[in-house]
Amino acid sequence: MGIIAKYSRAVQSSNLRDDAQHHNTEPLAAVALSGGQGVLAIGNLLFRTKYANDATSYPELLAKWKVIVASKAAHRKWPRHIVPAKVAHMSLDHFLNDVCPVCTGRAHVPIDNGGRAVLSDRPCPACQGTGTKPLQCESNWKDYILDMVESLNDITRSAADVAMRKLARDMDLP
Repeated sequence: MGIIAKYSRAVQSSNLRDDAQHHNTEPLAAVALSGGQGVLAIGNLLFRTKYANDATSYPELLAKWKVIVASKAAHRKWPRHIVPAKVAHMSLDHFLNDVCPVCTGRAHVPIDNGGRAVLSDRPCPACQGTGTKPLQCESNWKDYILDMVESLNDITRSAADVAMRKLARDMDLP
């Protein structure tokens, strides 16, 4: 089970005891401590907002993400008509709500098989089999927004990697 599944399960747990049978506090602590320096500092905020559905973390996350995007825009010399704050807002919103509504992220549309739903062999027509909904924006903004969405994915992967390494250190391996 990956860190995202462990974290999501821990956040939804009604029992956060930490004993021989219960280990839900470990993923929470690992993610909380996964923040790094610079851009990676928002990793735990991304986890809380996306996987724990913690809407109270959104304003802080957006404010920090706007600063990061503005820095990237200045460094990469974006054109004047591309507003970094708007790119930050749109990229973060797309990242947090990227599941295709048609296939619910499964990349294939469910079909009815005699009262039982099974997945079709053909890719979902709405997302072309990616499981993520297409970005809806002006065409001249698309590359900038998608680049920042990929940056958010990279930050999340890095934070997950740090959290998994913290969990691995605590495991009793022979």
